[in-house]
Amino acid sequence: MAHTGQSEYPTGNPAYPTAPAGYPAQTPPGYAYSNQQQNVQQQPVQTVIVRQPQQAAPSDYLAFAIIVTFCCCLPFGIVGIIKASEAKNRFASGDYDGAEESSESAKNWSIAGLVTGCIKLTLVIILNFVLAASAVNEADEYYN
Repeated sequence: MAHTGQSEYPTGNPAYPTAPAGYPAQTPPGYAYSNQQQNVQQQPVQTVIVRQPQQAAPSDYLAFAIIVTFCCCLPFGIVGIIKASEAKNRFASGDYDGAEESSESAKNWSIAGLVTGCIKLTLVIILNFVLAASAVNEADEYYN
């Protein structure tokens, strides 16, 4: 193609070529040729921020569950630990009602483990006294 000094682009807008024959002229978005009217109305921008009131995290009773696990009743303590971590996770994900429910469940499992451990300890102490008394009685009868 020989250069003739004329550009194939219109002089008003060198970035866009003219439309081929048989096609209507198109205007790029955001650009108006000088012979076109451009009616642009600005819409007001609205930003809505919804904030929920900051709620305090429910107690997860994790320390209580760990103490119950090591000192009183292993199975109930493990369930208490699981429920305590579930309460933390639910609160972190925004499920406050679920966190409250898991927190209450962790507390109940830990209390059940504590009560079970206390009953178990009481029974062991009573059994030791009974066995010791029985052994003393047997020894007394043996030597008399």
